[in-house]
Amino acid sequence: MTLASLLRHNPGRRISAFDGMTVTADVWQEAHEYHRYQQRMHALNGHGTGILAGLEVIAGEPASQTIYILPGAAIDPGGNLIIVEQPAAYDMGRYRDGALHLLLTYDETRPQPQNGQYGDHPFFVYTGYSVETVVDRPDTPQVELARILRRGQDDPIRNATDFYRPGINEIDLRFRPEVAPLARSTVLVGIAHLSPVDDPSHSRGMAHLARSVSMQPEMRVLVNEEIDLAGDLTDYTLVYLVAKATFDLEVAEVNNLADFVRKGGTLFVESCHQEGGPKPTSDDSFANLISVLGSKPQTVKRHDLLLSDPFFFSQPANGYESQGVSDLRAGGGVVVSTCDYGCLWQGDRRNGVATREEIRAAMEWGHNLLLYAWQRRSARSGR
Repeated sequence: MTLASLLRHNPGRRISAFDGMTVTADVWQEAHEYHRYQQRMHALNGHGTGILAGLEVIAGEPASQTIYILPGAAIDPGGNLIIVEQPAAYDMGRYRDGALHLLLTYDETRPQPQNGQYGDHPFFVYTGYSVETVVDRPDTPQVELARILRRGQDDPIRNATDFYRPGINEIDLRFRPEVAPLARSTVLVGIAHLSPVDDPSHSRGMAHLARSVSMQPEMRVLVNEEIDLAGDLTDYTLVYLVAKATFDLEVAEVNNLADFVRKGGTLFVESCHQEGGPKPTSDDSFANLISVLGSKPQTVKRHDLLLSDPFFFSQPANGYESQGVSDLRAGGGVVVSTCDYGCLWQGDRRNGVATREEIRAAMEWGHNLLLYAWQRRSARSGR
């Protein structure tokens, strides 16, 4: 049943109960069908058709003709909620060559007694699901989980090496209809200046970045300035450390930052080149801090997440610094930049006012940074 069909079947009334009312099976059924109708209408209009969460399709280890559907939930075109509670194995070995579609369908039983109890005992309808593989998708309500371009019935099925370019006998997840969450994810950024600065340009720059990214539907970015590094950092997704001169942190602050990173938080570390010069002395202090934290950031390369999701860069975007070779490294929950994006995010470069294109590129890279931090935090918290 589609949305249009549901609209045509609007009951237009609901039962109003009163003491002494006769409750027959028909009355009971009508009362519950009204609420079920409301739920289905809300599901389709408020969420839409697709996968709500989970339901990833993965290959076995080692790869074989068996694939696995992980637990999750989806809404079919009829507004029915489909729940897969346990991982399910599915044998693809009986299917021959072709473009195969793996489909999830809502299913329910006919009314039946529990444990064979008849008489005045209630009958139950058990909800469930079915999985089928077809070449041509049917018109019946279903949710696509994956596609596989099958060649060779005995060849193993593998996870796609490249999500955007799955090969033969690889699981293609590109066409899964996914339901976007109604609420935007909130990313809280905390800024700490570890040495005094004359002008809080990095705070302004991060505020500009936050406003730009918050215009997107999936993410809202909030910024707190001059946070206490020894305080509670639980709510922060990204902590932005800025300095222009040599600094020392208290042991409690270092331990708290280490705990923050261990729990999925991300540190973004930059020296202010506008006030500290081309080679700020704070660079050495940051190197010592990173060593104490136990992180070993590596040079960010093309196709790494920080340069590819959601915006692709062949190399790190330009920052404030135009002298020498800028460096961008990441690893172990720490992102280290000598580009000084904070100053560029508020419109400055060492050689003058930044161009619109330079600002746009830096903002897009900042979006990558915030998404990277959010994904790290989400992976650790299980969201």
